[in-house]
Amino acid sequence: MLKEIYPSHLKMISFEGAKEWIPFFGSNSQALKELSANMVQLKDTDAFFGWYEKNQLLFIVGVTFYKDEVHVNNLLKMSKTVRNKEYYNGLVAIAKRRFLKKMVLKLAKQPLLKAQELHKLGFSYQDGSGYELEMSYNTGLVLGGGGAKGAYQIGVWHCLEELSIDYTMMSGTSVGALNGGLILQGELEVAEEMWQSIATEKILSLPFETSDEYTIKELINKLQLLTKTAVQSKGVSTEPLLNLIKELMDPEKIFNKEKEFFIATTETPRMEEKVVSLKDMTEETLPQWLLASSSFFPAMAACQIDGTYYVDGGYRNNVPRDVLLNRGATELLVIDVNGPGITKPYHLENGVTELIFSSSWGLGNVLLFDGKRSTWNMRLGYLEAKKLLGDYSGQSYTFPNKNFKKECLVLSREFFYFLKLIPKFNNWYKKKTTLKEWEWLQKNQIIPEFISLILLESLAKKLMIDPTLLYTLDELSQLVVKKFHEKEELVGDELNQAMMYSLGEWLTKYAQQKSPISEFQQIASYYHYFGDEAESHRDSYDLLLDVSWKIGLEALFLMFLEKRNK
Repeated sequence: MLKEIYPSHLKMISFEGAKEWIPFFGSNSQALKELSANMVQLKDTDAFFGWYEKNQLLFIVGVTFYKDEVHVNNLLKMSKTVRNKEYYNGLVAIAKRRFLKKMVLKLAKQPLLKAQELHKLGFSYQDGSGYELEMSYNTGLVLGGGGAKGAYQIGVWHCLEELSIDYTMMSGTSVGALNGGLILQGELEVAEEMWQSIATEKILSLPFETSDEYTIKELINKLQLLTKTAVQSKGVSTEPLLNLIKELMDPEKIFNKEKEFFIATTETPRMEEKVVSLKDMTEETLPQWLLASSSFFPAMAACQIDGTYYVDGGYRNNVPRDVLLNRGATELLVIDVNGPGITKPYHLENGVTELIFSSSWGLGNVLLFDGKRSTWNMRLGYLEAKKLLGDYSGQSYTFPNKNFKKECLVLSREFFYFLKLIPKFNNWYKKKTTLKEWEWLQKNQIIPEFISLILLESLAKKLMIDPTLLYTLDELSQLVVKKFHEKEELVGDELNQAMMYSLGEWLTKYAQQKSPISEFQQIASYYHYFGDEAESHRDSYDLLLDVSWKIGLEALFLMFLEKRNK
């Protein structure tokens, strides 16, 4: 397993007995010195990884990323028993995380025995470059089920197309099968336009009135009508969806593609998984099988094919990884929109790489479709894919890579200095621990260099700031301060949004806005407590900090940003 390593990790790692696998430098001590010196620079293009097996650190590697290549500059063996194959698996995993074409070990020509070892692993020496390995891929794209949430998958696909990342096989369940057909067809604009203009009436036979209202009352009315119609009709008719499939899909283009394509559906009444290959379909049955995989009974009517009824594939295999693993995929691109259904257990063999595209943000309803929400989900999918593949940075929000790590470190250091100026916090902290701030954060599983990013993104999320835009750290910092004061003054109605939310999202929003003990209210209370020189309620707040110190830090970080932005 790969884990990225930062300067603060160095004090937690024992380097006693660390040795070079191959002599990148003149000695083990020089290699360690270079590792430390390069790591603290936090360059945009450099990264350092630890390769772990069963929680044991086997080796640390330093790399530099280029457009289509990764260069290995340093590799320290941290365990006595590391096989060449384990080095190979770790190095290849780094390259495959970004689907790079080549890996280069930046080495001089090695003595015969070491050169033979590298040759057995597939490396060949090139003058002026080092030992090169051309990467090979047999990639599978896995598209999970999730109904209206599926627009997120099209955003990820847009990113894959932009980065020229290809795959030889695909599997899909439910909306993943439908999107899979569009992806196989290769018409990104058609897919995006379909999702941008989608509405529930284009999927299900429901007498919805056209409305631009996105209130909770309107949502509940639609859910009630959907439920009533489903009960009365033993599943809402999916004829509009079948017509849409026939309108969008071009069987000639699909069947002329060389990619393998598999869809998962569920056969009734035995409720058994059935996997159908494109090779087993005809131009006439393709739309029926896509519908069969997507028929979310009992809300939607079951689909009949050759006398057998089929329902949504998510009942047995909502994220069909195993379908492609069983067919020899060595890399998986998994787009999981967290739809309802069963996710089967699976095992990745050594050398198989998996990238999971899945959002920490809610993606809306499953059975109610809205073009504006779908557009939002597509933007989110695109940005989150760009982050996972190394083109952007951030966790919940998205930032340009340029100087990002250095700016986070500077912001974190400035915040630590600011904390020393807050007596109420320092008095509590001294009672809490004797550890230095960075050590205390590490003890709580937080990377100190990025405490500023963690607090900034957490505040932004609580303030409901849009994650589908690209921000700089300064831009998001200023927006957080602005939104906090707007929310305290109740400027605007944050519950009147211009897209459809799920019932769960509505309830969360109401709780955040109306509850006297919501996280926002806690932040506001801490903010005023720390900003007031009076010592009133100090004991109560000290007790509160014991159980919710992260929220207390968020309030302090808000004060820090406010002071910094002036």
